[in-house]
This record gives sequence, C-alpha cells and structure tokens, in this order.
Amino acid sequence: MDRVLTPGFFAGIEEQNRRRFTRRVVIINNVPDIDEARARAEHLREDGEIDRFLVVADEIHSALDRLKLRRADLGRIPHYTDFLLVAVCDKGSEWMLHWDADVRLANPANWVDPAISLMQRDRRILVANPNWNRPGSDAREEAFDEVDGFALGYGFSDQVFLANRMNLLSASFRRSCPASLRYPLAHIASIFEQRIDAYMRSERRLRATHLAVTYLHPNEGGSYPQT
Repeated sequence: MDRVLTPGFFAGIEEQNRRRFTRRVVIINNVPDIDEARARAEHLREDGEIDRFLVVADEIHSALDRLKLRRADLGRIPHYTDFLLVAVCDKGSEWMLHWDADVRLANPANWVDPAISLMQRDRRILVANPNWNRPGSDAREEAFDEVDGFALGYGFSDQVFLANRMNLLSASFRRSCPASLRYPLAHIASIFEQRIDAYMRSERRLRATHLAVTYLHPNEGGSYPQT
C-alpha cells in the first residue's frame, strides 16, 4: 500500500511505459487500515495523480455476480483473485493494463501501443505482456509463432498484463485444464491466474510477449502461502 499510494508512483509507471494512460485506478485490498488507505487514495485523486480508486470489499459482490461466480469459488486464499475480478469489472477504458505494485520495466519503452495494434489485428490474442526475466523460462522457447517482435503462445501471469476489458468480461472463469494445475497455488484454490490460463487453453486464446521489453519482479513466488 505504501508504494502504490505514494505521490509519483503512477507517473513512474507512465514514464517506464513511455506513454500517458487515459485512466489511473488504484485497487485497495487486504490492507491493515482501510480508512487510512481510502484517505491517501482520495488525496491522490484530488491532486490528479489518479482518476479513481476501488475498495475490493465494496465491489466484490457485484463483480462476482457479473462474472457468475460465488464467494466460495475464491477458496481459502481469496485475495489472490478478488482484486483482479474487481479490476476487470470496473467501468473503465476499453483496454486494461494491470500493473503489480512490485513490477518495473528493466528497459523503459512503449510496448503497449504495438501490443494493442497486434491484438486488434489478431483476435486469437487475449492478453499481452512484456518479456519476463526468470531462470529456466524463455518466451521464445514457449511460443509457437513470432510476429512483429512478439512471441505468441499459451500462458498467463497476473504480474503485468494488457487485455481488452470486454474480452475478459466475456471469458468463462470456470474452465479447467490439466496444464493449468502447474500454478503454485493450484493445490489450495483456483486463483485468477489459473482460471484465465485454463480459459485461454480451452479456447485456444493466446498471449503476446514483447521480446525486447523485459519486466522485473523482485518477489517472484515469495508471497505464496505454504499450505
């Protein structure tokens, strides 16, 4: 919370991506002091740093209804899924860029506009993202095609992704797929990542990974519960 609700955080994201965004929205969830978080977010809104903030506890019931899910579907670790359901259901821009608080680009560049252009031309693509930097995982090796500097293949990560909001709203969050059980929390609950990955594989929807722009996440897997 401290990082996201600090003045300059969203300006930093725009600087990294070398573009302005139409709307900047904070999703507040699972914080120790909700009143403090609301107050800080309101200050950012008044100062023009953000356009809107959403409190998951206030929005989750509506989001579950819209996506035809029940609270029980969130399982024992709801906070790995609920905030993203609320983000998807926000009445916002046509395109949604989700940005984890810990994500940063290793090499600032505008990958978003080329990704939107590619996704508009190729309706198979559901999501796009920068390249990742993880040992033993290579976007080119996992892809089966390469177009305009993007590797196309299966897979999904909620650390950073770009998608057309209506495409996400029309997705089924109840699909299952054996390959999606590879996610670290699959033995506990079907979290957002796993649900989207299962939908993409069952419907042959793809992700586009920008090969030249890499993102870093310092806490890879470190926040996963152990039971």
